[in-house]
Amino acid sequence: MPNIRIIAIFAVIIIVAAAGLAWPFLSNVKPIFLVPIQASQWHMGKGSEYNPEMIYQVSFNNTNLSTDLKFLPIQGGNQSLLVMISPSDGSKKINQTVPIELVYDFVDVSSDTKPYFDVLDQTIFSMRDYATDDKYLAKDAEWGDLYIGANHVTLKVTDSGKMSFGFGSANAYLLSYRIGAHINKIWIVDNLPIPVKSEIYDPDGNLQYTFELVSLKAPSTPGLTP
Repeated sequence: MPNIRIIAIFAVIIIVAAAGLAWPFLSNVKPIFLVPIQASQWHMGKGSEYNPEMIYQVSFNNTNLSTDLKFLPIQGGNQSLLVMISPSDGSKKINQTVPIELVYDFVDVSSDTKPYFDVLDQTIFSMRDYATDDKYLAKDAEWGDLYIGANHVTLKVTDSGKMSFGFGSANAYLLSYRIGAHINKIWIVDNLPIPVKSEIYDPDGNLQYTFELVSLKAPSTPGLTP
C-alpha cells in the first residue's frame, strides 16, 4: 500500500509539472472557429452579375458627396461600372464608365474625376483590402488581422440578422474591430457587391469616414427579391 501511494503522488507531480510546462503554449492557442455548414461566403464584387444600381451618401474628411453606382451587364466576359457623382458643394456632376478589375482599383479616370474616385477608393471600395477572396458570413468568423498604427486588431463578424438602412431592411452581417474608445463598423449584405454601410475612426479617435447605401435597385439579386 505505501508503494502505491508513492507511485500515485509521483504521478500527480509529473502531471502538474507537465501542465506547468504546457501552459505557456496552451494559453496562446486561439479557439477554433467552427463554420456552420449552411454559412454563405462573400467577396468583393459578389452579386455584381445581377446588375444592381446602388446610390450612396459618402462623407470623407471634409468631402461630402452622393454617388450612383450602376453595375452594367457583362459583355465579352468583362463588366463595367457606371459612376455618377454629385458633390454636395454644387460642383459639376461626374459621369464616367470604368472597367471593373478584380481589386476595384480604378486608375484610368479623367483628371477632373480623380479626386472623387480617390474618395470612393478610400471608402466604399476599401473592402478590397480585406475580401478579394471568399470570407465566411457567420458570427465570430474572422476576416483577417489589421495593423493600424501601433494597433493590431482582428476584423470579424460580430452580429447578424435583419437590420435597417437608408435603402430599407435586409439580412446583414456586421463586421467590426475596436480602435481605442471607438468600434469601427462595416455592414455587408450577401449578394451585394460592396458594403452597404461603414463607420470608421482613425487611431486618434477622429471620425475618418462614413458611407451608407440610401437607394437600391436590385430586382434580380437573390435574397432581395420579394
